[in-house]
Amino acid sequence: MIHIRALCLTSALTASACLGGCFSADAADSAAGQKTFESTCAGCHKLASYAGKSESVLETQLRGIVAGTLKHPKKLTLSVDDIANVATYIAGNEPK
Repeated sequence: MIHIRALCLTSALTASACLGGCFSADAADSAAGQKTFESTCAGCHKLASYAGKSESVLETQLRGIVAGTLKHPKKLTLSVDDIANVATYIAGNEPK
């Protein structure tokens, strides 16, 4: 009985590690977001103006700008990954 429990626990941990690896590959990349922010946004926008907002709010705003449904002086062409990366980068910075 003990061996079966140990086997079940080992199997569960292995499955969890595999799934964790699968999901982290899809996670947004803050470093890539920083590069995109610096090359696309920082000329007009200060990071501190947006820091502290949630990723979901930032993604919604960026999607709206890209789609043209949210007013913005420049047309942005960012991919879905770019949007997620920039939102992750901004949300990961503390407001100053």
